[in-house]
Amino acid sequence: MGCSASVSGSSKLWPSRKKCPPAVIEVSPAQPNHLPTPRNWTSLTQNIQHAYRKRKQLEGKKLFLDSEFPPRDASIGSKQFRHGHGKIVWARPHDLSLHPVLIADGTEKNELKQGELNNCWFITTLALIAEKPQLMSKIIPEEASFGSLDYNGAFRCRFWQFGKWVEVRIDDMLPTVDGKLLFSRSSNPNEFWVSLVEKAYAKLYKSYEALEYGFEADAYTDLTGGVAEWYIPSYLKENDFYFIRTAYQCGAIIGCFSGNRRRANKHGRNGINGPTSSHSYVVTAVEEIPYIDRAAKLIRVRNPWGNTQWDGEWCDGGDEWKRVPEVVKKELDVTAQDEGEFWMSYSDFRKEYSCMIICNVSPDFDHDGISDKAEYQVQLRGRWEKGFNSGGCIECNTFHFNPQYHIVIHTDANVQRRYSGRLPLVICLLQVYRRGIPKPKEEDDLYVIGFELFQLPGIPISPLSPDFFQSVDPLMPENEETYAKYRETSGRFFLRPGDYLLVPSTHEPDKTRDYLLRLFSVGKIDC
Repeated sequence: MGCSASVSGSSKLWPSRKKCPPAVIEVSPAQPNHLPTPRNWTSLTQNIQHAYRKRKQLEGKKLFLDSEFPPRDASIGSKQFRHGHGKIVWARPHDLSLHPVLIADGTEKNELKQGELNNCWFITTLALIAEKPQLMSKIIPEEASFGSLDYNGAFRCRFWQFGKWVEVRIDDMLPTVDGKLLFSRSSNPNEFWVSLVEKAYAKLYKSYEALEYGFEADAYTDLTGGVAEWYIPSYLKENDFYFIRTAYQCGAIIGCFSGNRRRANKHGRNGINGPTSSHSYVVTAVEEIPYIDRAAKLIRVRNPWGNTQWDGEWCDGGDEWKRVPEVVKKELDVTAQDEGEFWMSYSDFRKEYSCMIICNVSPDFDHDGISDKAEYQVQLRGRWEKGFNSGGCIECNTFHFNPQYHIVIHTDANVQRRYSGRLPLVICLLQVYRRGIPKPKEEDDLYVIGFELFQLPGIPISPLSPDFFQSVDPLMPENEETYAKYRETSGRFFLRPGDYLLVPSTHEPDKTRDYLLRLFSVGKIDC
């Protein structure tokens, strides 16, 4: 018994992660690398004396040292990864700054600097979420003061992991080279929340090295607990612009990336026409403005690195802006754009970017761009076991061995009136996979996973046999394909009230892995 299905050529299969360039480690105080710029030497002396008193208070106190993620080689990564970074010294914020703070003036945009780590996928997402205080308050539950007498050197951070928020506790020891932070940091040298959140995330995945070359959708989910849905811009229709605009206006997090990641170098440079090849971007505005005798659909994009500009239509200083009323340009604040931020037409956006992610804390059921309240949510945990219930995809003759879930969609006249007589259902399947965790040789890092949904003629009294699956076609989700080599895949359905069968599976049979199913609906569902 085997499976004849093939996944080659699928647009949803992710290219394999590359090995990154390559750190010597010792723990000792680093020298402060940044001094404030006082108005006079008297204030400088006062600042130094004040900072010295605070430091002496901390030196006389035993500060927390994390034994689970210590300031040692293993926390950085493999020997090959450490090699080439120079002599690494672990230091606390008060060793690096006279006035260290967790957050200076709010988590504003453009204050995140990527360090010697290829984790653009995480830093870009963190930059997006940093602009949304209600989301940041979940990640950083409370603010600590580095200079307060009750500060003990510990920092707590929270991430969403497979159905629940988990707290990660770390010490504030950070890797430096020549007195400068080695990895991600804030553009404000006195601010340390970026470096500490990154360290907590590295602990979650066992090392900094484990954060190399990841997937934006994973970071979106880990940092929000929301539903991240993928779109291929070249497949979008003209009117889909309004869906994107409404999603942005209603608080969705929108990211995109360009190019073929297999050809990306360390910093993703060598972009053509502006957008950097194989790099992550964030959408910072979506607007339709009057332009001559028509309306122009525009999207503003930002490169968190701040080293890219677009030179196509609607670029900074482009001729198109000369035909736009001054009042409109003032409203869009065209002249005050940050470095690395630029406007482009919706048409060019669809050509230049290969993928777009829209993340809502709750799904947008009716696809109008507005995050709807999911009155009913169901979480189902399960496990595929080789030789027992891992039957592969529907083209495998062992498909019926997979776990089967009976779902009941209840009648709700009010909801059905809103959705043309049907009820919306969003299904998300996550494989319980952790970056950086050693796996048996026979296991892949990520499996191709997916699910099929069938309408039932009645209530099943036992697991359905091969005869049923050979005679009944699965229902097609809006996105047409649910199988993908991602940690999470999803599908959106509009269903009549009744009985349904949900079958999650790996694409190939005989795989072993835990999984989590999440079902969201505005109408009542039972499983």
